Amino acid sequence: MAGAWIAIASSLAGASLQERGAPKGTDAPPAVQRVWTVKELLPSVADLGTGHDWAQGRELFRKAGCGLCHALGSESEGTGLAPDLTGVASTFTRDAILQSIIEPSATINGRFFQTTFTLRNGEKVTGTVVDVADGKIQVAPVMMNPQATVAIAEADVQSEQPSPVSAMPAGLLNAFTREQVIELMAFLDAGGDRAAAVYKKK
Repeated sequence: MAGAWIAIASSLAGASLQERGAPKGTDAPPAVQRVWTVKELLPSVADLGTGHDWAQGRELFRKAGCGLCHALGSESEGTGLAPDLTGVASTFTRDAILQSIIEPSATINGRFFQTTFTLRNGEKVTGTVVDVADGKIQVAPVMMNPQATVAIAEADVQSEQPSPVSAMPAGLLNAFTREQVIELMAFLDAGGDRAAAVYKKK
């Protein structure tokens, strides 16, 4: 769920989304409200109950930029470079979901990771491998824009290793209040389905 932020390091904090590689037309990220931790938020989302606001959850999903990378039901198709979130609530515990958003590099999905290539000239290229053909490796450095690739000649690669840093930036919930985080988590729990139990009236 990359809330329209590509920056993982604060060095990119002042760059525009397009400078970071986001497609044109992507909304600017909201201002930081608070630096949330799993410990602070988990008690609020451990039991989501019912009576949530589907429209608000959907809007927060959009504002966080989750659909730029992730598929979720009929809400977004994703890029194919990030996990499908449609059934995430039936696969992972609530604390695991929360940690994956707040601390995405803590546990990196074995199917969705970036690779760092060290070239013979000393340059490094990090991104997701999207194709290997005719002696060239096509790497997408930006998860939300898989069409923007860098071609690396296999003969130029000195070494390669999985990146320990997730392509998904940390701190995506820092722009939201506790109440907004709860609504976003309810939306993810529902897989975007407005008929889900979390949206039943109290």
